[in-house]
Amino acid sequence: MARRPVTRRALREAAVLAAFLVLTAAMTWPWAAHLRDTSFDPGDSYLASWILAWDVHQIFRDPFHLFDANIFFPYRDTLAFSEHLFGIALLLIPAFTAGLPPLTVHGLAMLLAFALSGYGAFRFARTLTGSTLAGWVAGVAFAFVPYRFHHLPHLPYVFAGWMALLAEAVVLFSRRRTWLRAAWLGTAFLMSGLSSIHWFVLGLVPTAAMAVALLWREAPGPRREWARAAAAVGAAGIALVPFFLPYLRVTKAYGLRREASEAAGYSARLVHWITPDWNMKLWQGSGMGERPPQGELCLFPGLLLIVLAACGVWLALAKRNAPARTGLLWLGLGFIGSFGMRTPFHLALYHAVPLFRAIRVPARWAMVADLGLALLAGVAIAALAERLAWRSRRAQAGLGVLVCALLLAEDRVAPLYLHRGQPDPDPLTRALAATPMRGGLLQLPDDFGETNARYVLRSADHWKPLVNGYSGFQTPLAGRLHELLLASRTTEMLDALETAPVSYVTLRRMNIPEGQRGPIRALVDAGLSSGRLRFIRRFRPGDDLFAVVRNEPGAVSVETLSRMSYAAPGREDAALTGNVDAPAEDQTVRGTLEVAGWARLPGEDLIVSILVDGGERPFRTFTRFPRPDVQAAVPALGDCTGAGFRATFAFYPGEEGSHEIVAVFRSADGRERHYPPRKFVWRP
Repeated sequence: MARRPVTRRALREAAVLAAFLVLTAAMTWPWAAHLRDTSFDPGDSYLASWILAWDVHQIFRDPFHLFDANIFFPYRDTLAFSEHLFGIALLLIPAFTAGLPPLTVHGLAMLLAFALSGYGAFRFARTLTGSTLAGWVAGVAFAFVPYRFHHLPHLPYVFAGWMALLAEAVVLFSRRRTWLRAAWLGTAFLMSGLSSIHWFVLGLVPTAAMAVALLWREAPGPRREWARAAAAVGAAGIALVPFFLPYLRVTKAYGLRREASEAAGYSARLVHWITPDWNMKLWQGSGMGERPPQGELCLFPGLLLIVLAACGVWLALAKRNAPARTGLLWLGLGFIGSFGMRTPFHLALYHAVPLFRAIRVPARWAMVADLGLALLAGVAIAALAERLAWRSRRAQAGLGVLVCALLLAEDRVAPLYLHRGQPDPDPLTRALAATPMRGGLLQLPDDFGETNARYVLRSADHWKPLVNGYSGFQTPLAGRLHELLLASRTTEMLDALETAPVSYVTLRRMNIPEGQRGPIRALVDAGLSSGRLRFIRRFRPGDDLFAVVRNEPGAVSVETLSRMSYAAPGREDAALTGNVDAPAEDQTVRGTLEVAGWARLPGEDLIVSILVDGGERPFRTFTRFPRPDVQAAVPALGDCTGAGFRATFAFYPGEEGSHEIVAVFRSADGRERHYPPRKFVWRP
């Protein structure tokens, strides 16, 4: 019989969390409808997708080397260049086990982050006040506070649910000091530290202040029972040590730290508290606050939330309402903390506590203040319902629905603009997964931004060690290789590749920015002509793989690089004569693709290149042969002994379906002609 109430409570809690998930889907629409292949941006969202995948990968492969991630080879502890997200990854193991791609799992994590933040605030407010109405108002206010939408590219900063649940666990233990509640307190402490270092560090300040205040009011006898909480938190703290030590190691080993000047630049001013997030539909174009708004410094929580919280502040000060005083504590510390290096409060923490020196943006204290605002709003609405003597659940529910609807309306950002991502591996990535390497992998073009973020995301499909990457910090080796590339210091670049050691270099030819075209062409030409690079093969739609010969002497070249692969474009001239005889339009090709035809001007056989799916694919074989039929039909062309051409191309499993070829003929004086596209279907 005792199990039935427990089961009923568990179902009620699950229903509350499910309700927050539904609200999240509506407030972030259309993300839920496009989870598989979308993210808010192709930068930090890709990084978080990879981190989640790496965490789960290492749990089952080598958990004792979790932080030795496959980016920025050959450095150690590179996962510590950013938040490790291990606690979030633990919750998503079933999604990865089900075979969902990292980008899809990241989308699920983002929806869960909103919902769990709301659920945590719901529980915190309900536990403080005993009012479900207060819980719903606080939960909705905190789940969809504008500053959370401001951090849509940053999963760890959206995921603030454990900060509220840890605070609630302290209150629960203070009321019934059992080992079971101590265990829950330890669990919440551990999960908070594993999920988001920022909210763990910042949230501990008001949580610790709460705990001290609660303990101070205890009689000497009950105070001894707090040893259970100390034991549980101590055990959780010991469990967290391996997750914090790598951050200390990379700080000492690589000098990676946030300088005081950087933190000062991201310390809020009062104007930032009236600066709305640019995603808010209601306040777009209002002209409020700082213009133009700066990233990380749009702290305006919404007018309705401010009004409701002001009522809660009055209850805390005038009526000495205990739950309201707790909300005021969170609001006060978060508000003062957001000014960062401009106030003695955060400045003292920065110099006294090493963890605070890792916080680049003190303005993120605003999330702590937002939880305080949400609690105060919930307390105010619960007090209003009590003042009006609304005892019926229907009346309270109606008030709660009205207030929550108004909060949601003000905070609305939907429909979100989403970035269509790349959830599945491309042919080059699949090949890398099957390629053994003695050293690392350098991917070009190189850009410490969205370009490298794509490489990091794709590395979750092959797990090869990337020399360049994307995270919160850059390594000296990756930085030096980038400088050598841009300076076209090809000999030094090749020396560095051999020394690093780099095993393979990939080149995504369709993504080369203008400033890197010349340097990359010079590097490839120098590497191939000197024999220090070996071309392996080209992949659709124009991705090249090269081996660094010194480090991979046994790497076998599968295809021959086309003569035009890195040539500068010429001027178009329709007078260049020729024809493509095969394949026929819409022909089904099985096995090797053969493209045949002729290309000649009077006195000159034209250079031939074939674009496959928009990129130049290396020939498997290429031959020139006589075309006496062409010479007989057009005598002015002269000797057509080498006018004909026949090129063959390899296709591989996974490339089934429709493709397109374009023949490009080029003369010795730089003119060229692109023939009309021709479609064909490839089958194994």
